[in-house]
Amino acid sequence: MELYLIRHGQSTNNRGDARVPDPPLTEIGKQQADRAGRALKDLGITRLYCSAMLRAVQTAAFVSKHLELAPHVFVGIHEWGGIWEDRVDGGITQLPGMTRSQLREVCSSVVLPNDATDEGWWFPECDSDEQAPLLDDARILRLVNRNCLEFVAHLDQHHLGEDEKIGAITHGGSGSIMLGTLLESPQAKKSLNRFPHNNTGISKIRRTRDDTQFLYLNRTRHLFGEGASNPDGNSPLLT
Repeated sequence: MELYLIRHGQSTNNRGDARVPDPPLTEIGKQQADRAGRALKDLGITRLYCSAMLRAVQTAAFVSKHLELAPHVFVGIHEWGGIWEDRVDGGITQLPGMTRSQLREVCSSVVLPNDATDEGWWFPECDSDEQAPLLDDARILRLVNRNCLEFVAHLDQHHLGEDEKIGAITHGGSGSIMLGTLLESPQAKKSLNRFPHNNTGISKIRRTRDDTQFLYLNRTRHLFGEGASNPDGNSPLLT
């Protein structure tokens, strides 16, 4: 199996706007997603997965048009913090995320699992006085490690053949943890960014029953195409 792990495009939260629980892509994020789709188009990808968060599903909608594949939501590859908003008392309120109908409004071809329900998909157990999740929150860390193990087990069960080429659109934090999971190196406290990814950065992993190889990490050269480069060699899309 060849796995292409892709971070979503730039969201409004990434841009530094006022934080929202489930942010959409910016216009730059949409351009990044379209360029990622073009970069992935001729690689022979046979199945496309994405998280259930808005920015990932929007990215998948762009990518899927180039691949001519319907994206399959896999809830467990969501970003580690889930869906939450701040309260005036300093705590947070957990929100359920998009419903099945809302997910289909974002991408009409999306294939939905049973845990993406008519009420949403993010239903964590929490206390009413819970604070915003922290990078070293032990409970959050256990959840994301478990989710990544479940996704890798799913890939191994269904896609481990030599001809399988899988795309998975995920997030910065959970994508980093996913790469550690593939190396059988569970994520340690306060090290959630071992494998950083720019928006729409692509990593390629080859996995067999006997071995896992990282062929490249965080490739972003698709963001430096025609019309995307400044004279100093930087790209306005690399953000």
